Amino acid sequence: MPIISLQVTDELLERFEIVRRKSGFQSKSEALRSAIVNFIENHENFENMDGYKIMTINLVYPLKEVTTDEITELFSQFSSVIKTVSDWRIAEKKIETILTVGEFGIIKDLHQKLSNIRDVTCSIHEIIID
Repeated sequence: MPIISLQVTDELLERFEIVRRKSGFQSKSEALRSAIVNFIENHENFENMDGYKIMTINLVYPLKEVTTDEITELFSQFSSVIKTVSDWRIAEKKIETILTVGEFGIIKDLHQKLSNIRDVTCSIHEIIID
């Protein structure tokens, strides 16, 4: 099995170790292999989507004017698929949930552009209605 090297901050390693132990993983390698598999599966599913979708995009970012301005500009550009935005402020962070409805390609573009903004943590989830 190949060995990979990874550099992380002390804070990130400490957080990882806390979650790893609570999750029952016996080693860092075991936890990282699981995380890599989840990462691949999530992105493979994401890459194969198409058509009309209902999705949420979740953002967490520090309250900085430059970041807020970039996000506001993207919201304006993608208003055709954004149906509502809910936000909360916690300490020095802003948390937003964006409900999107429309063609997946457009929603995916919005997600990618939001993900590329510095200091923004971004996730996307499909909403399935039976």
